[in-house]
Amino acid sequence: MNDERNPALERLFASANRPLADETFVGDVMAKTSWWSTPRIAIAIAVCVVAAPIAWLVAAPLNEALMWLMQLITAPIVDAGSGASRAVLPINSVGAVVAFALLAMRAVTRRLFSARA
Repeated sequence: MNDERNPALERLFASANRPLADETFVGDVMAKTSWWSTPRIAIAIAVCVVAAPIAWLVAAPLNEALMWLMQLITAPIVDAGSGASRAVLPINSVGAVVAFALLAMRAVTRRLFSARA
């Protein structure tokens, strides 16, 4: 074991060894904890009361749109009963084709815009 101390670490600890101003530290902590004052709580409750009916009105159409999108993405491209479709079964959906297209576009843009000197 080495008993020699690193001078850079000694300087670092010496610069950090200073007394903290108690009153300002307590004041800063209390200011951060009292962020939720009464007016802010009232505004937050008012926003929630206004947002709840809007969310209730939007929830059903949004759910229907998302269900339609999921059915579109999972729709098969080729009928699974034909013999040739077994080769494309891993990518036999609209979502897989879209994902591969996005990956291909990403690869092309990376290749075109790569930072080579």
